[in-house]
Amino acid sequence: MNVARLFGVDVPHLKRRGGLAAVAAAIAVVTAVLAVGFAAFAGHIALSRRFDPEIAALIVAGSLLLIALIALVVARLVLNKAQREMKAAISSSAAVAFAPTALSLASRHTRLAAVVAAVGVGFWLARNATRR
Repeated sequence: MNVARLFGVDVPHLKRRGGLAAVAAAIAVVTAVLAVGFAAFAGHIALSRRFDPEIAALIVAGSLLLIALIALVVARLVLNKAQREMKAAISSSAAVAFAPTALSLASRHTRLAAVVAAVGVGFWLARNATRR
């Protein structure tokens, strides 16, 4: 039994859309790499008219390395911000705030907790029995 089906998520539809998005992203990455390659080659040709070809190649390589380092720093900053936002969302979540109270209540009232668990399992079984 898939957890996504339990919540009514249409997994095949998501896989189709995700596959299409992955193909589009792959095409975008390949064309971007080709564009950067041709731009670097054009820059090398232009710099070769003014400097020696070896020096022009080093200038182009250094420029591309600098761009890559800047992109890595930006990606790291975005990742850190996303992690901070995720931690804040989890800590302020109602489920996280309610869970300790619910656990202490369930430990004090074991019969009530057993009834709630049995009802939950019953609903889950009834929902899955109708899908077959």
